[in-house]
Amino acid sequence: MLPQIRTILYTTALGSHTRPVFRFTVGLARQHNARIVLLHVAEPLNNSVRFLMESYLSPEKAQQLHEEATTGILQKFHQRLEAFCEEEFGATLEQTEVISEIRVVSGVPYEVILQEADRCEADLIVMGVHSGGTRRIGFLGSTTRRITLLSKRPVLIVPVADADHNEWPEALI
Repeated sequence: MLPQIRTILYTTALGSHTRPVFRFTVGLARQHNARIVLLHVAEPLNNSVRFLMESYLSPEKAQQLHEEATTGILQKFHQRLEAFCEEEFGATLEQTEVISEIRVVSGVPYEVILQEADRCEADLIVMGVHSGGTRRIGFLGSTTRRITLLSKRPVLIVPVADADHNEWPEALI
């Protein structure tokens, strides 16, 4: 008996490969009558930026500025994902049956992806990866590699053709 796929967690870094992987995920969701939780993880400010902020501002002011910046960034990414979905479907998010939720969360990407997969009880995690041509076959990004090693859920990695070519690398066909 095949496992039932009801909820797909689609993770995106909003890169150039977002559209083909998203379209693949939507097709998969429609085949299985599943819902998609769309997730983008915004990495927190690095230590160098925090150190600079704290060098010029009081700790309280630096913390306030950090929180305001993080909230603003998360809201902008959420709006960007909503606009992206509206472009893809030609309808508002509320009118779309396939997307159940858009989540934009700050944190370490692989940790947040695994937490969100548990939170939404995902049956499958879908991620895209650039093929980089035949010279880079075998290399995955650090987040993708960690997810595949640590996830207790199935992970589907969708290869994306190199930006310089309109075809899939032969080794991936």
